[in-house]
Amino acid sequence: MKRKMVRILLLVLTALFLIGSFGCKSDDSELKQTVALLMSERNSLQTKLDDAKDKLSAMEIDLNKTKADADAAREELNQLKSAPTPEPVVVTETKTEVQEVVSEYACGINCSVNGSMFVKLNGETKVTCNANKIEGYVFDHWEVNGEEQDSKAETLELNLSKITVVQAVFRERRTIKCINCHFQFLNEKGNASGKEFTEFDFEEEYTNAATKKKEAGGLINFYLFADVPKKQEIDYWLINGVKYQYTKDIQKFRVEGLDEATVYEVVFKGQGKTDHKTYYNVSCSNCTFSGGGNSNASSGKVAAGTTITITGKSTSSEADFWGNPTNVSRHFSKQTSMSGNLYVHSYSYTVNSDVVVHYSPVVN
Repeated sequence: MKRKMVRILLLVLTALFLIGSFGCKSDDSELKQTVALLMSERNSLQTKLDDAKDKLSAMEIDLNKTKADADAAREELNQLKSAPTPEPVVVTETKTEVQEVVSEYACGINCSVNGSMFVKLNGETKVTCNANKIEGYVFDHWEVNGEEQDSKAETLELNLSKITVVQAVFRERRTIKCINCHFQFLNEKGNASGKEFTEFDFEEEYTNAATKKKEAGGLINFYLFADVPKKQEIDYWLINGVKYQYTKDIQKFRVEGLDEATVYEVVFKGQGKTDHKTYYNVSCSNCTFSGGGNSNASSGKVAAGTTITITGKSTSSEADFWGNPTNVSRHFSKQTSMSGNLYVHSYSYTVNSDVVVHYSPVVN
């Protein structure tokens, strides 16, 4: 349609040009200007016509490409429709096992482990254990998870990879103490000789005051003498708080091979009305004790030989008691009872020295 209109327009212009050439010869100059203007418009229209042809050709190319793409898509759709239906796929649920991760720790009782009470292990870990310094007690040996070790040194190095309890085991310092009495060492002939003592430490390699020689093995031999004032008579002896009353007035006796701390006391007649019991201090940290006139106490005094009940409560079912003397130490892998939402750990202990006990829940 556009091409036809352009052609008609060109014919009209040509006709006007011819009419003008015959009817207006009188004004040749004006005619030339008109012809030039018409020729310019004709060239412009021709240029536009050429541009329109180019655009039309491009549109025809795009249309052909779009038609080809549509035919290809239609063919692919027909192939899919004619393809066989695939078999259903059964999807099974895969369960991933979640392994519970338990933190591994090394715990020190009466000692430090790498400078702390608890150390978290990262695979196999080298740890250094150092025994504590405890007044009135000396280091004896190591126990690892309850098994005694050969080492007698106060430092122990271990490679650990699982939960481990390392305990430094102490014993009371070997001391002889006399009250209303004294003792002398035995010389080479077995007789009392030399300096009189009322107190003496006889740890291993001590020096015999009578022979001036080193005594190995931590054993001591001596003669014990009662110091009886005038007008006094011996009623009985107390040995580590235990009463010994003999059938006759024994003022001296020989002791050989003693290997433990011992307190000797002479009690005179007429003093029986007073309380001659030996009392010891008991102290609980994060725990309490009952017995010997105490009830749920954190500290107090208890007569020698008294059985007390030590109790700790926490939110952990596993716990440790540790302190001095070392046989106060206990490890609980589970609670002994419950108190509301708290786990209770308790046990009985017989007091024969000062007691310092600590309670520590074990957190995994």
